[in-house]
Amino acid sequence: MTGPDLERRPEISASSPDGHIWADTTDGTDIRITFSYGAFDGYIDAVLAHQLSRLGQAMWIAFQRSQDDLHERRRHSFLVVTEPDGPPERTPEQAAYHEALNEVVATGTSPDGSITVRTTGALYWDVDFPDGTIARLGERGFISQITTAVQTMLADREKKIAGLKAEFLDLGVPRAWTQMLAQLREQNRSRD
Repeated sequence: MTGPDLERRPEISASSPDGHIWADTTDGTDIRITFSYGAFDGYIDAVLAHQLSRLGQAMWIAFQRSQDDLHERRRHSFLVVTEPDGPPERTPEQAAYHEALNEVVATGTSPDGSITVRTTGALYWDVDFPDGTIARLGERGFISQITTAVQTMLADREKKIAGLKAEFLDLGVPRAWTQMLAQLREQNRSRD
């Protein structure tokens, strides 16, 4: 395998449980959402919100599988490969980081403020919008608003993960900064 083949990310796609909504991406941020022909007009708001929440979960699982596949391709590209006895043990800092990573709550809101996408640990998704949103926005407007809400949520998640990396993993960030981040995170938790 050549260098570019090892870096190439396959397109990731998933569908909603009912099979009428599709999402795909190549890098995890350029999300494209499409509906089966005529499906959008058949939804009521609560059902669509549920289907989109489940679609987010399916996309996260597909993304994780893609990451695992990319890691395996890179691992097998070396000429000499020694098989470890098992996965390396995590340090206490790595274990704390992964635990905190699973608790990251990220939120994104559509430009018009009507659609909110929230995720906890990226596996649990919640899409929320008021009744009447489908009728008010129409299919194109809805896709535009939900896509931006998802991208905003992903950006919020990445920002929070950067803070976690600085706090738990040795990235050369001054201790005073990581302590300040921990204090801010604790203040935010107490507000919820």
